[in-house]
Amino acid sequence: MNRITFTVIKHKTLKMKFTEIVIMSTNKFYYGLFPLRIFLFPGEKTTLHIFEPRYLQLITDCINDNELFGIPYQGKTTLSELGSLVSIVQVLKKYENGEIDILVECSSNFKINHFETKNENKLYPCGTIVPLKNNIFKPSDELNQQASSYLTQLLENSKESKSSELISFNNLINLVNLTDEEKIKFLGLSDDKKNDFLIKKFKFMDILLSQEKMVDQNFYLN
Repeated sequence: MNRITFTVIKHKTLKMKFTEIVIMSTNKFYYGLFPLRIFLFPGEKTTLHIFEPRYLQLITDCINDNELFGIPYQGKTTLSELGSLVSIVQVLKKYENGEIDILVECSSNFKINHFETKNENKLYPCGTIVPLKNNIFKPSDELNQQASSYLTQLLENSKESKSSELISFNNLINLVNLTDEEKIKFLGLSDDKKNDFLIKKFKFMDILLSQEKMVDQNFYLN
């Protein structure tokens, strides 16, 4: 099977300048690829509606072979070399016209090594990927305090011990509601910068939440 260097027809390669991204291994793995404007961290789930014949073939192959597939992040005009490796958790719905809804979960992030727009026997793109080290970092004390403060406000009068139980990597990311572009940027930061990035996010949301409460109080007073 012929493999070409990472290029995409009708797309320009997006040059990502990430000095802190850590490759999990030098091993390369071959998967079907489904470019989408979605970027997931490990453990995150999302639903997909599949209707194009080439990607219906991909999903059918993955279900039959119990295989994973890659979702390279598709920007507005370019295809990123980074993406999310996902498994199919559940087929949610099958339509009479052949379309399906599925639930997928990210197992790891990856960097594309080679991208093939066509495969000898498949309609969908394929390629080799290199897994990235799982995005695990140690939240600083300041970040934990800031997150706990926000959660306490959000949950209203909840005890700090209860709110601190909710603090985990995925919960932190979900709470600050990062955009896909912010997730990719976050992936390339050092641990210190990741903490600073999230602290600023929580401080900003703290201000917004306080303002919302003030508006609500003034509304009821009037």
